[in-house]
Amino acid sequence: MTSFPTLRTWADNTRYGRLDGLPFHLDIYKARRMLPHRHEYLELSFVLEGEGRQIINGVDYQLKPGTLTFLLPYQTHEMPYSHESVHLYNCMFDLDFLFRSAGNRSGLKELLFMHDELPPTIQLQGSERQSITSLIEELLREYRGHELWKDDLLQLKLMELLIRFDRLRRPGTVLEREGTDGHADTIWSVIHYVHTHYRDPLTLADLSTRFGISRPYLSGAFKKHTGLNFVRFLHEVRIRHACSLLSSSDMSGIDIAAEVGFSCFKSYSRIFREVKGTTPSEYRKRFVKTYF
Repeated sequence: MTSFPTLRTWADNTRYGRLDGLPFHLDIYKARRMLPHRHEYLELSFVLEGEGRQIINGVDYQLKPGTLTFLLPYQTHEMPYSHESVHLYNCMFDLDFLFRSAGNRSGLKELLFMHDELPPTIQLQGSERQSITSLIEELLREYRGHELWKDDLLQLKLMELLIRFDRLRRPGTVLEREGTDGHADTIWSVIHYVHTHYRDPLTLADLSTRFGISRPYLSGAFKKHTGLNFVRFLHEVRIRHACSLLSSSDMSGIDIAAEVGFSCFKSYSRIFREVKGTTPSEYRKRFVKTYF
């Protein structure tokens, strides 16, 4: 049976930056193998050198120079062992970026919809490959720099990269949503709502009423899109934020438990251990020892 690591959290690595207040990271890295894992943020990667394979939700895709991949939250992915290292640009950013960029329009939220019908990777050649390489290089230079309007330019370049990726994987397509399953779209709005209201006493019944979706459908949609039932999903979101507070503040355990939405410190401690495999105090000690 395949085992999956605990959801990786932004709080686990203080080197990650922020974009308009949201977690954001961009760098070049080398990999020969990645075990099966999933996470709550979005990820863009672009292969510079080397060849290998990646498996996304059980489907095998080739990795070679010019491969551009866009992963949605909670998609299970891995890279089986490769004889040579694969060099990639790797960009990780928060789900909220797609919702903030939308404004009063559907905007980039469309990238979350119909994902079962669209390929998560494309293979670029010639001028398109050169153009995307230049765009990512500009994005990386801006990310590493400290120029005026840095955040604004990063957002524009990231939006351009996402839009160009989506155009390339469905060339000549006019975006039409009529006839699609509205509930399939709404589940991402529900997931986003949980990410931004995790402090509230949320229940599946309350969300069902708020978003006009039947409780059985919503329960199944959570399992399909996140791999977790609703209660486990909510717990992992809350614990992710607890980790951030443990690593970046001197708040007491009782205060952290209340801050992230737990009404009972005992429940918080028990669920923290279930999710992270350690106690909150041990996590804080290990984090300080590792990073400071």
